[in-house]
Amino acid sequence: MKMKALLFGLFLLTLAFGLTACSGGSENTSSDTKDEKGSNSSEKVEIRFSWWGDTGRNEVYNAIIDKFEEKHPNITVKREFGGWGDYWDKLATQIAGGNAPDVVSMHQSYVSDYARRGALLQLDDAVKNGEIDLSDFPESAVDAGKVDDKIVMIAKGITMPGWAYNTALFDELGVEYPEMDWTWDDFAAKLAELDAAIDSDDQFASPDNGGGQLEPSFRHYLRQLGKDTFTEDGKLGFEKEDLVSWWTMWDDFRKKGYIPDAETGAEYANVPLEQNMFVTGKVALTQIPANQLSLYQEQFDSGELRMVRMPVMPDGENSEYIGAAFLSITEKSKHPKEAAMFIDYFVNAKEAWELFKVNQGPPASTDGSEFVKQFLEPADQRAVSFIQETLPYAHPAPVPPQGVGEIEQAFADNYDAIAFGQVSVEEAAEAFMETAKSIVE
Repeated sequence: MKMKALLFGLFLLTLAFGLTACSGGSENTSSDTKDEKGSNSSEKVEIRFSWWGDTGRNEVYNAIIDKFEEKHPNITVKREFGGWGDYWDKLATQIAGGNAPDVVSMHQSYVSDYARRGALLQLDDAVKNGEIDLSDFPESAVDAGKVDDKIVMIAKGITMPGWAYNTALFDELGVEYPEMDWTWDDFAAKLAELDAAIDSDDQFASPDNGGGQLEPSFRHYLRQLGKDTFTEDGKLGFEKEDLVSWWTMWDDFRKKGYIPDAETGAEYANVPLEQNMFVTGKVALTQIPANQLSLYQEQFDSGELRMVRMPVMPDGENSEYIGAAFLSITEKSKHPKEAAMFIDYFVNAKEAWELFKVNQGPPASTDGSEFVKQFLEPADQRAVSFIQETLPYAHPAPVPPQGVGEIEQAFADNYDAIAFGQVSVEEAAEAFMETAKSIVE
């Protein structure tokens, strides 16, 4: 955390002494468009593109880039990638040093740190002029890429969280499947039913989703109350009483044995997917982003994995918001037109859709989301259908403020203190609110 703070300190110093804007607004771009220096398409242009991911994603992205370069032989895309943590450390260093890639993969949890410090190009003109065509994107997908009402990210894949279960296990336990539109009371009742049916001391109805991160679980809960984790101006969007209610519910689940004890939860906290509690049969339900459904399905020899919405409040608001993987253009890009061409190809070309499939969720384009179904295995088809079914419920969510990483850590630490019996819910909530407010206010 200290290293990231230092990197962003360098980043701010760099901006103060020389960040210059490169315009993203221009006429429609095509394969014969001139770049900023007025060169023709016959002149070679190199842009850089960075992303995070595993070996499988790297293969997919490299294949998409190869197709783009075939279509635009004058443009070479230099490829840079790494693991999740290393990616953000490197990007912060590159931004601070003024040598960031032209196109970068972006995430809602980090975009505020970059956009509000002027490191990302505003793309409204590029969208308005058709350089990046978002005409087939749902409004909620476009809005998900905005910071302070300006487009700074383009969704390449979208997803929604939900609760997954294996039909084979539920059939074996004699428990009915959860309903798509279940309530929090239904959720608690289903945990009790599963607990009664499970004949083992080291198996549980659900993992412990009370802590860890502010989203998606706690954030959905707040949004059903008409609130959110943060306000549009970056302040806390909830009160201590909301957190007490949330943590009390999960503490009660733990005391009843519906979810793992703190020691067991910690043991499985950072294990690979194939060793987690759901895959190994330690829990009957698990919360995942829909785009991971097929990865989980591959781990099971029997049964069909299905998904239902996050639990809702009977009279509450819909809590869905789009979770997405995004592409942005950095403010100092020397070739913003070619960068926009690349993004447009990535999110709109059928060849790209066919390769991308649902790597980070189905394409944000409505046509693209439907198009990829023909190439998918049944689990991925179910995931896409789930996303399409929940998408109409989605409405915009404020992006996290600067310093969200510290707030997330305080959230996790204070909840862990409850789980291990070190403090009361009331004490933990008070400590968290004090820390969080000191960061954002």
